[in-house]
Amino acid sequence: MFRRQPALVAGVCLLMTSQATLAANTCPVDPPVPQAQSQGIYADASGSTLDPDRLRASLALVAPLRRFVTDASLRADSTNPADETCAYAMMLSWAKAGSMLEEPANFAGMRERERFTIALNIIALKLKVEGFAAAPLLDWLGRLNSGVIDDFEKRGLEDNLGVWSGVAAASYALLSGDGRARRYAGSVWSRAIASIRPDGYVDTELRRAGRALNYHTYYLSALVTLHAFRQALGEITSDADQAALKRLAGTVAGALCDPSAMSRAAGGAPQEALRSIDFSPIVSFGRFLGPQPTGRCTPQDVPTEDPILGGSFARTADILARSPQ
Repeated sequence: MFRRQPALVAGVCLLMTSQATLAANTCPVDPPVPQAQSQGIYADASGSTLDPDRLRASLALVAPLRRFVTDASLRADSTNPADETCAYAMMLSWAKAGSMLEEPANFAGMRERERFTIALNIIALKLKVEGFAAAPLLDWLGRLNSGVIDDFEKRGLEDNLGVWSGVAAASYALLSGDGRARRYAGSVWSRAIASIRPDGYVDTELRRAGRALNYHTYYLSALVTLHAFRQALGEITSDADQAALKRLAGTVAGALCDPSAMSRAAGGAPQEALRSIDFSPIVSFGRFLGPQPTGRCTPQDVPTEDPILGGSFARTADILARSPQ
């Protein structure tokens, strides 16, 4: 059986606004955010029990960052040139102000800088393919991405956040051609694949007890997204690496239908149910693993947009598919 998430989590608003709500001839002025700020959201040391009050406070701290990437990604995904020009102006404004360049004060802030740097990279990439110059953004984005790499190299932990740091690096490498970012993304890939056990579990994510299924899903989401960006960079996925990914996907698929084995592997804790949006990257980027990468028990109402990953997944996937190999 699954246990329910706190009501606040189940109802978190991701600020996903449809293109139809973009007002004609308006361009938001979202104030720059000097430092990514957040706080821990768990009530226990294993990170298995969400604290609703801490989560609410964390969401309030990141709201200005979420607002910016929502506003900018919606306009970068628009087919209206005025919206695209607005998105580019927003990015230039934040680049000039050096948003998020101040070092985070804690790990929670470091995590948020990683997440929102990925969004900024993808928004910049979408604008670049529409003919907007990336060069004025690269000093700012380069410093952000260098900070993310430094943070997670020092951390040295093979978990989903470590894999997402590889997504940040790979997306920046695709945008800029940066060699350090590309090498780091490759190193993250190799270590993340090696961490998938023969039975499809990942030790770092089993430590999450009642959220082990959530975190295996996050790990798979990060890996298939990293795979998509590495493929766009011309990297080849070996048969052995693909087999490891299929083992992980199979373990998640099995647990979605019957979480009892995952519960036993995670120390007996009942598993928490997942949100539909947790599967968006897998559905969008994981088709190379099969038409249903996580099986028949995957939710059917999986969102196709997430501002934290740069907006429209279909648009991102199309850009990656058309990137020179």
